[in-house]
Amino acid sequence: MVIKKINEELCFGCRLCVDVCTEDVFQFDEERRKPKVKYPRDCVACLFCEAWCPVGAIEADLTRPRKLPEVM
Repeated sequence: MVIKKINEELCFGCRLCVDVCTEDVFQFDEERRKPKVKYPRDCVACLFCEAWCPVGAIEADLTRPRKLPEVM
């Protein structure tokens, strides 16, 4: 998993991380109004979620092994 944490105190539930994730890693918890990492193994470390978060609530850890996209 590349996503180290989601700071729930900073996150205000804008859903941008869910919308920009090309691999559908996140799921939005309607009850808590916060995103959660549902499929961590599908993360390809594109860092879109971290880059697009308007409040910097997502922290990625690039030192962890990650799955790379297959080359055809």
